[in-house]
Amino acid sequence: MANHRHAAIVPVPMVALDDPRIREAYAEPEELPRMAFGDHLDELRKRLVRSVGALVVAVAAMLPFHDEVQGIITEPYRILWRQAFLDHVASLEAKEAAAVLDKDFGVEFLANCRKYGEQILAGEFPWPALLPDKTGFPVPYTLVAIGGLDDFWTFMMSSFVFAFVMASPVVIWQVWAFIAAGLYQGERKVFYRFFPFSIVLLTTGVLFGYFYAVPYGLGWLVRMMKTDQVSALLGVSQYFTLLFTMTAALGAVFQLPLVMVALQRVGLVRHSTLAKNWRGMVLAIFVISAVITPPDPFSMMLMAGPTLLLYLIGLMLTSRGKRHEVPIPPPVGEPA
Repeated sequence: MANHRHAAIVPVPMVALDDPRIREAYAEPEELPRMAFGDHLDELRKRLVRSVGALVVAVAAMLPFHDEVQGIITEPYRILWRQAFLDHVASLEAKEAAAVLDKDFGVEFLANCRKYGEQILAGEFPWPALLPDKTGFPVPYTLVAIGGLDDFWTFMMSSFVFAFVMASPVVIWQVWAFIAAGLYQGERKVFYRFFPFSIVLLTTGVLFGYFYAVPYGLGWLVRMMKTDQVSALLGVSQYFTLLFTMTAALGAVFQLPLVMVALQRVGLVRHSTLAKNWRGMVLAIFVISAVITPPDPFSMMLMAGPTLLLYLIGLMLTSRGKRHEVPIPPPVGEPA
């Protein structure tokens, strides 16, 4: 009798009919709406008109609040001024304890600091222009409008920034409505998942720059000045440019962990690549921080330090997301 070879019977696992993987495999590709080029331009024009209209209304709503807007803009300067003033008072008290305080002016300066200190720190001293003469503290309490239009220009730019924040829900929705029409449902889900975290990180970066990076960076520069040779005189337009640049830059760099995770999810970068090139990332962080911040090491570290921490957080998040990465195919000729 002839020998018969029997093929091994491999059991086939049962697959549930409602398995979502089966539905996705046999689902028809999603059809996106098709529009002519002219229709795209009309849609873009409509979204732009609505966004600009919302900005115009918000700017008009901000115009009556000149004092409030300027107060918010100048608060970081007030923070550094109050801290520097307290250091000045502590220096006078240390000289008094060491019996080296000048009898002609130092005693009077310290007496005025103690007498009006609470009013000065609360911003309620009625004659701020007299503070250098009364307290011996050389840093002006107010910013200076070097040009005739500096204060007005700063107020208008500040109003526009605040107006953009107020109108941002409308503007973001119009931008999203224009872009979402060309995205698949899965791509829209990715946006919905990451967008709230992006807003939180942006707000955190802006607040960090507003309350810490700008006041303490400027404070370090003021302390480095030789007051007997150089007077601290900061123009309002220069100050606003620095404030806006620092807060906007920090709001952007605080997106770093989210950008790293998003690039990994869409397959543009892998965790191993981010980890292997950490030296280049550290160098890039310090170079960008040095370009954006004032030319002093303290301000650079105020930006580079949090950015390095965010990079480490991004590495930890991408490490947890390695299971979602597509495996790298083996080279041609090698077994899989």
